[in-house]
Amino acid sequence: MVRFEVTFAGAGMCGQDVRTCRFEKPDGYAFRPGQFFSLTLNTRDGEQSKPFSHAAAPGDSFIELTTRLSDSSFKRALAELEPGDTVAVSEAAGRLVLPPDPGRVVFLVGGVGITPVRSIVRDAVQRATGLCALLYFGNRSPISCVPYRAELESYGMHGIEVIHVFEIAEGGWVGDSGYITPSIVSQRADVNADLFVTAGPPAMVAAMESCMDALGVPADHRLIERFSGYA
Repeated sequence: MVRFEVTFAGAGMCGQDVRTCRFEKPDGYAFRPGQFFSLTLNTRDGEQSKPFSHAAAPGDSFIELTTRLSDSSFKRALAELEPGDTVAVSEAAGRLVLPPDPGRVVFLVGGVGITPVRSIVRDAVQRATGLCALLYFGNRSPISCVPYRAELESYGMHGIEVIHVFEIAEGGWVGDSGYITPSIVSQRADVNADLFVTAGPPAMVAAMESCMDALGVPADHRLIERFSGYA
């Protein structure tokens, strides 16, 4: 574990039920885009550790997480962090890392499950790797919070296209609505050539795996990671 100083901790982009925390990155700390780390906090129930995806890119001078809050003792302690506090962070881990020359990538994610994908595409833009991607991004509605929306949409000029799918079509929304389904994905994706990537809570990942099954995505064209320790 390495001690990190909190440089930002607040409601950030998504209101009071979603927390974004940014930590100063010590010299020598490294990770690959898409990986996660374990954060250790002192809580009302003692010291606890939980995994979080890196939301920042390796080239950033900080590391970042974005998560939905709950009434768990860990999330309460997270919500109480303030700039200047120090926390313990583990070395990076995880297999949600794009292979060299992945071809076109199809991301299937929802809500705060965007964090590892944001790390991947942010890194690709910073390093001008030429990544070509379709990002299917499911959220509740176009008038509710969509994490990192403006940033992700700005990446269209870099070959990364965001395709929003909103559960509720309101506020004049005329795009895809409901959930990310095989019929929506099949309109653009090539199941025999694209690399399909999904990450998130177990229920979300299971739904996206079912979507890939229905599309007939080969097993070797799938990159999947389930968020563990979700609380």
